[in-house]
Amino acid sequence: MSSTYDYLFKVVILGEGAVGKTAIVTRFSHGFFRTDYKTTIGSQFAVKNIDVHEGSENLTVKLQIWDVAGQSRFQILRPMYYRGSSGGVLVFDVTRRRTFLLLDEWLNELERAVGKKIPLVLVANKTDLPDRVVEPREGKEFADARDMPYVESSAKTGEGIVDIFENLGKTLVSTRRSSDRF
Repeated sequence: MSSTYDYLFKVVILGEGAVGKTAIVTRFSHGFFRTDYKTTIGSQFAVKNIDVHEGSENLTVKLQIWDVAGQSRFQILRPMYYRGSSGGVLVFDVTRRRTFLLLDEWLNELERAVGKKIPLVLVANKTDLPDRVVEPREGKEFADARDMPYVESSAKTGEGIVDIFENLGKTLVSTRRSSDRF
């Protein structure tokens, strides 16, 4: 992996406990899935470069990925990890409707901590499981209403994982470039 990059972004992974945030980060940054995850305490951190194609340019984007604890007992700590974030990944579990219904609370918590809206990707995780209760249409409507890309994923199979971070990387680069023009 090259140590040079065109852009560096801090991104946060947020959502209720046990929606698969750590599994997504592990699958993306290390390429494997584990079945024995422990509850994240505070936050965990990963770094990975991705290639983003912007027009005729091939750019290297370095992502500093902060996997933030989802359990309510860590709520007091989370804003500290959100600060300075350029973007984020908002995750829910398609087999647990409550994790979908609480998404707006996560958005509000993030926006309060960061002080502005930042680019986000909405991720419907655990699509490999048979007992789905949140339909793709619902996730897409939520994402569209808040102007964010929507990705269905399974950290277990790897489906959609790269798409999450490529979507976010493209959005972050175009957001940074449009703000540089002013």
